[in-house]
Amino acid sequence: MEEQSAPLDPQIELAPASWPKVIGIISIVWACIGLSCLVCGVGMQLTFGPNMLPPEFRDNPPPSMKFGILQVIQAVISIITSVLLLAAGIQTARRNFSGRTLHLIWGGISVLAILYGAYTAWLVQQETLVWARSNPDNPIAKQTLSAPSVGIAISALIFTIFSIYPVFILFWFGAIKRTKASFGAPPTADYI
Repeated sequence: MEEQSAPLDPQIELAPASWPKVIGIISIVWACIGLSCLVCGVGMQLTFGPNMLPPEFRDNPPPSMKFGILQVIQAVISIITSVLLLAAGIQTARRNFSGRTLHLIWGGISVLAILYGAYTAWLVQQETLVWARSNPDNPIAKQTLSAPSVGIAISALIFTIFSIYPVFILFWFGAIKRTKASFGAPPTADYI
């Protein structure tokens, strides 16, 4: 015999929406990955950089192995966006409405930062091609000249992957979760 489910009692508090916790945790993890990659990337560039090349190439390294002003600007922007996303994730996981505002600010800055990163990568790619044509005997130059479109394809794939989450966040908080009520009430201490 089938059991009949009892109608819901309006006095019983329903479970709070789970999306703030999910979005918050994803944002926190994404921010931590961003900060970790930034520290490793900048650390590698500053400590090893051209020193990873054989001694005969250290005097004239490719532009992609140099840490210039464009990369410094990109690193500063990355620090700002990662810290902003970390704060947004924490506030959203706490069901604080300020998490929405922080996410929207982060999404807008991130889209601009991704465009700046794509432009910087394109500039470095062009400088590397010029460098490779000027140094045809260099093994790195030979590799660069043999398949220049591979670097462009890899860069495009990376920028596409990094664009997905900011675009999702802008859509999610800009079009769907626009009110404080959509965050739901924070769970009470006696909620099981």
